[in-house]
Amino acid sequence: MICANCGGKIHYKKPCSDCGIEYMDMLKGITHPEMKRIFKRMEKIQSEHGDLNLETSLMACELVNSSLIVACRLGDEGLEIVFLPGPKGRQFIALCTDMDEYGKCFDDLIPMTNPWKHVLDLLTEDVEGFVINPLGECCFIGRGLLDEYFLND
Repeated sequence: MICANCGGKIHYKKPCSDCGIEYMDMLKGITHPEMKRIFKRMEKIQSEHGDLNLETSLMACELVNSSLIVACRLGDEGLEIVFLPGPKGRQFIALCTDMDEYGKCFDDLIPMTNPWKHVLDLLTEDVEGFVINPLGECCFIGRGLLDEYFLND
């Protein structure tokens, strides 16, 4: 896994091999108050005006520079991502902006943090998108938004 502090390699419950930051200390340091503020504004603007172009662009810029927490479990092949079921057999990946949000959703799973560019690498054909902070200030990022802002370079 990638260290959110320096970009080096880090392993679950072991310090980063490059900067030495402890795994749990790294997770405590990830906060995205600006992203949470944008989520609130998006919800308000959507309900009042139905136009999210500016807010969506701001969120895309914030995500590009973010590290997010993914819920994993220990499986036969090592760490496996936990997917949320969706309609028509599609799956979603739950992402959390910080450990407070992670704690609202997952208490018996392993938190794994990755920069946004590595989070995008988790997408497969069966993954419809991401749900950020599923039980908090929630934001859904579906394939349409991902294609428009992140996947068509």
